[in-house]
Amino acid sequence: MPQINFNGIQNIGYVRVTNNDTYGRSSRCAMSMELTDDAAHKDLTEYRKIIKANPILTNEINDKFVNIEFETKSIGDLTIIINKLNGTPILSTPANAKLIGFMKNLLNRITNFKEKDFKVDKDFHLTLVANENLIYNEPIDNYIDGTSGRVGLLEGTGLTEKFDLYMNSVPDDIDEEELNLRDEQISKAIGDVVATLHEPAYVSNGAIYMNALMQGYAKSLNQYN
Repeated sequence: MPQINFNGIQNIGYVRVTNNDTYGRSSRCAMSMELTDDAAHKDLTEYRKIIKANPILTNEINDKFVNIEFETKSIGDLTIIINKLNGTPILSTPANAKLIGFMKNLLNRITNFKEKDFKVDKDFHLTLVANENLIYNEPIDNYIDGTSGRVGLLEGTGLTEKFDLYMNSVPDDIDEEELNLRDEQISKAIGDVVATLHEPAYVSNGAIYMNALMQGYAKSLNQYN
């Protein structure tokens, strides 16, 4: 008998990345998830209604997946928080109340998941959507090796620098067999990081943090009442 998913949300991943640029420090936390319909929730149906009304929010990687992100920018004494759905900024205005409510509901439910509620497909961490939907439409490789920023999971481990060395510096005297072996080792190491970013305990902690951000973001709608 096939496994039945009773929570409507699966293949959930969480990541936090940081970056410093000429304007200041930026922190991004994001959650990737696949939506389904079940007896209790019609998440995919609701999501597709939202996409039909707002085509710009279509997930270009996989139309069953959602990416919810909060980006925090610190510029001097000023802090700006930007909420995004599939890479598109969602302002906290009455016009976006339904979108914010949709994201708030998903994050709130994930926060209350037990370990048994998390379902991740076998070898999902090796798929394109697992790699590019953590930070929407960007290869997570670029954060693992420090090219675009740094993955919070790896902070203080020295692994970012090691990934940078192995991924971006190829010895001139390496032969094809050694190069292929090196590529396989790098791919496996990246896959292991991506798999950890989909581990229930790690995702659960991230969901608590993001849900708190979303609750505050949703409350800001009250200023228009």
